Amino acid sequence: MNERNYRFGFSTTLDYTVDIFEQLEIYAASGVEFISIGANREHSGIFREDHFEKVRETSAEHGIEIVSLHAPFGGDYDLAAIDNGIRQQAIDLTLELAEKAAEYLIPSVIIHPHHFFDDSREACLGRSAGAVERVLAGAPPEVMIIVENLPDSRGSWLCGRLLDIFGPSRLGFCYDSSHENMSGEPFHLLHRYYDRITTTHLSDNYGINDDHLPPGEGKIDWRRLAEFIGKSKLRDVLFEVGTGERLSEPPLEVVKRTLDFAERLFNKS
Repeated sequence: MNERNYRFGFSTTLDYTVDIFEQLEIYAASGVEFISIGANREHSGIFREDHFEKVRETSAEHGIEIVSLHAPFGGDYDLAAIDNGIRQQAIDLTLELAEKAAEYLIPSVIIHPHHFFDDSREACLGRSAGAVERVLAGAPPEVMIIVENLPDSRGSWLCGRLLDIFGPSRLGFCYDSSHENMSGEPFHLLHRYYDRITTTHLSDNYGINDDHLPPGEGKIDWRRLAEFIGKSKLRDVLFEVGTGERLSEPPLEVVKRTLDFAERLFNKS
């Protein structure tokens, strides 16, 4: 592993029942240096200008950077949908978020490149690649679009193909450890694309469900994962623990336990 001092951040998907300003207090109390805004637009208030300006100001007061926005996902947001209307709606919303990112000086937007596979993976890839091309062409040049790997082997395949089609100067890679662990051989994506990682969504699971557990509480080999991260250019490691639903323990405890594990693993402290 390269010798470097890693920084650690969190996604606000931690627990959407916890107000975003309360989350910021938790992160500040734990020494978190940066966050990613989760896909729940009501929680973040990204389209409520006065509200989100206050989010940005509060983050800055705590010394917390906002490094990315996550685009929504689900049946009505699908960049690979067969239905042209749904696909166009996803493109339009992604571009709207990219404009918001530029307005608030947030450097990147993370996208799910598909939702369901309605037909063959090749046909799904074609629609997804076409949609991503339109997003890249329309997004402000200062905002990087980042694609995330999704669960199952087809999701890994499609993410990899998009990374092949669009070079590193055009498309970033958000590596989701929980999704990859549900999708085949351990670290099959990291073996090929560790040098493309732009950001991470790190969490643990048992290889079956997208549990978003704190690291070390599932079956992922974190020492091996850290070796791949060490070979990459990444210095900022972001965790996506929690699923947005109410946690079974205080969020502060989850954050601190995750940070303690991360310090021992990545910074060897």
